[in-house]
Amino acid sequence: MRALVVVLSMGCVALAGCTAEGLYEPQYLSKVSPPYLAENKVVVLMHDHDQQYTFTGKPTSQIGENITLTMPIGSILREVTANTFRSYFMYGVVFTDKLVPDLRYTVAIEPEIRNFAYRYDRQIEGNIFDVRPNTDSSSAEPVSTITPSIRFELALTVYDASNKVLLKKTYESGWVAGESYIVTSRPHERVNATFHKALQAVMEKVADDIRPFFAEDEIER
Repeated sequence: MRALVVVLSMGCVALAGCTAEGLYEPQYLSKVSPPYLAENKVVVLMHDHDQQYTFTGKPTSQIGENITLTMPIGSILREVTANTFRSYFMYGVVFTDKLVPDLRYTVAIEPEIRNFAYRYDRQIEGNIFDVRPNTDSSSAEPVSTITPSIRFELALTVYDASNKVLLKKTYESGWVAGESYIVTSRPHERVNATFHKALQAVMEKVADDIRPFFAEDEIER
């Protein structure tokens, strides 16, 4: 019982009132193994206000309710998009705030993050109400773990070279759970890492959905 009290106390310290900031961290991303390679480039339309978009807010859970997290969502979206699509397109990724003929592109995509939210969930493993002395040294003490989760929507518009809309779609991540922990002094980084991984997974779905528009440019890997 005593071990549980210590863990809970340390967890409360880690989730005490504070402000925290999450930044783009490439080490949170996995290596991409794309199913296709296009001998082309992809243009990404991101207006300045989208690139500058920053989320500031508290979790939806009571746990960590005193934490105010600031995350440059637009900047992270840009970098994760570049990191992911660079593996799919031989001539890379070109960012622009305006679609103009000089770009000489086949397809352009316009992604936007909406409705970002995060939370912390606590799970207690073991019987915390058993106050009898523990005479079995092999029995585990009750342990409290915290799991960060995030959710967001990615609104996507795909254009052809004449600015005609080819596809409009919204990708909903649902609640995505990150890595659980017993105690940490940087709970916001667990949220940040979970967002990176979830966003990369969504961008890989985007790459699959725009694949037909680059069918003539595919080459053998």
